[in-house]
Amino acid sequence: MPNARTLTEASRNPVRFIMGRPLMAVTVLLVSAAVGLLSSPAICAAFRNLEMGKETPDFTLKDMAGMDHTLSAERGKVVILCFVKPDQDRSIKAMNALTRVHGTLKDNGLQVFAVTSDTEDTASLQSLADKLDLGYPILLDEGKEVYGAYGLFMFPATAFIDPDGNYVHEYSSFGSDYQEAVMDQAKVMLGLMSEEDLVQATEKHEIVELSPERKEAERNLQMAKVLLQRGFGSKAIPKLEKALELDPSLTEARILAGEIYLEEEKTVEARAQFERALTDNPKDTRARVGLGSVLIAEGDLDGAEAELKKAVTLNPDPALALYRLGQVYEKKGDTQKAMETYRGALESQLKKVAKAK
Repeated sequence: MPNARTLTEASRNPVRFIMGRPLMAVTVLLVSAAVGLLSSPAICAAFRNLEMGKETPDFTLKDMAGMDHTLSAERGKVVILCFVKPDQDRSIKAMNALTRVHGTLKDNGLQVFAVTSDTEDTASLQSLADKLDLGYPILLDEGKEVYGAYGLFMFPATAFIDPDGNYVHEYSSFGSDYQEAVMDQAKVMLGLMSEEDLVQATEKHEIVELSPERKEAERNLQMAKVLLQRGFGSKAIPKLEKALELDPSLTEARILAGEIYLEEEKTVEARAQFERALTDNPKDTRARVGLGSVLIAEGDLDGAEAELKKAVTLNPDPALALYRLGQVYEKKGDTQKAMETYRGALESQLKKVAKAK
């Protein structure tokens, strides 16, 4: 896994960085650096090194009073870790929101920690904690050991850990729904809210004119998304199939199903979903990339190349399509073309990341 220095070098001069390095090493770098590039249901957006449903790496960190806190000592509780930059507005808002979440649920078994590697000015950090009246500790990751172990990619980044110590959910960055979303997710994990209730809570813009069938299809789609976020792709499939049974025009459900089938190496089922989505909308670049990925898995490199070139042409954010196209050229043995295409994927993703920060 590349470190922060490696990624910085790549971002400053992708061409210089890539040239002279083994092609497969470059591929690994691109996969690691371009978070979300592979669109795998099990890969997290905010943490490069964590996998949904798997045990969270343990740590022991001191708080500002010098007291040690060990993650594994919190087994039996639901734990929220929020990685923050104390001088960033979004991080401050997240910390403030978590004060209210913690205050509401701490007696039900919720433990919250803020984690920061910005530890040089502890006086300012203490002042911020006092101002926000947090009620939960700020942990000091002085050597960035946890930062590196978790593969932190953005700030703030909020991790949800179940009572068995498994990483089960995340909230990347900060949005207007942060407090409500974190509160609801914590309630589900604490057994205070059902997953059905959670889905209903996230349906903020349901249109009353929708038919009963479409409403039920949308509910199944939302439930599938919740399961997918928690790393349960196989459990999401029946929900997506039900959504499509009720409303075959629900393209988002069709593409999600195709991506899960592809992840499970069920290429026949994946191809059927992507091809149907493209029949409904030939300009759907996500479906086009999905079909190209299926063709790679099936060994039809010429067909994959044709589909992915179309996706690159149609897509204003072509990083994934370029990455897959690079795979095609690599498998064809065209090393130079593969490197150029991988470089394009990296540059495209770095631009996207820069805009998001």
